[in-house]
Amino acid sequence: MKEQLAKEQRIASGVKEILEFRGFKITTINEDDEFLDVYAEKIGQDDEKKTALARFPKNPQVGVKTIRILGKLQAEEELDEALLIAEAPLTHYAKKESVKLGIEIISSSNPLFNIFEHELVPYHTKLSNKEIRLFLINYQIAKHQIPKISESDPAVKAIQAKPGDVLRIVRNPILGEQGAYYRVVIKSASRLRFTETSSKKKKTAAKKTSTKKVTKKTEAIAEVKPDGKKTAEKKKATKTETKAKVKPDGKKTAEKKKATKKVTKKTETKAKTKPAEKKASAKKK
Repeated sequence: MKEQLAKEQRIASGVKEILEFRGFKITTINEDDEFLDVYAEKIGQDDEKKTALARFPKNPQVGVKTIRILGKLQAEEELDEALLIAEAPLTHYAKKESVKLGIEIISSSNPLFNIFEHELVPYHTKLSNKEIRLFLINYQIAKHQIPKISESDPAVKAIQAKPGDVLRIVRNPILGEQGAYYRVVIKSASRLRFTETSSKKKKTAAKKTSTKKVTKKTEAIAEVKPDGKKTAEKKKATKTETKAKVKPDGKKTAEKKKATKKVTKKTETKAKTKPAEKKASAKKK
């Protein structure tokens, strides 16, 4: 029990320090058997009031249900920021859900204190859009040519930098370093994995729908084609029948014509021979 209380106090003090570094002031702290909630608020640049909630679940195993409960609370209370302090590593689906709902996860691997107070950590600041344009013009480069830094970096998380932001990192004079260097924030590998898997799922779903459409078309074509073949066969059959009907009639007519010609020839020869026979008989007489 003493170890658990000491751990909770340490986490609560660390969460307060993180929120105060971000400009928030602690308003209330609520605690029950399941969660330790730290509420804070601040006045933004446009004189708008912003609220934040940092939740520490006392059960070290954090799943999708815990993430969804915090996301629902964030929507109901219209919180600008929601943080979840997790002792144990989150499951794949819990990480995916936190990215979807925009909940910041502070794991046990991240330090629960202001890391910039340490003498070995250089100070990080975000550049404004105007400063980024001047920087790119001055060095004659494009934004993608700036060296990269992951959004999962503790210093990046501390100043709440997002992918696409450009950071100015002041070198530590204690270590004999001078000047500053710049980094552009990119998505972490885990987040890229989530986006890749979601895009792959979308592509596979699109492929399935396209294949279904193609199969339906082929089925429709397959249904139509046999009828077309049957009609073509019927047409051929009717043609052959008509030809078969026409050919015998043509032969018969030709035969009839030949027969009539023969008959006419015979009659002509008979007509020629008869007068000659009559003359011969008359001479004999």
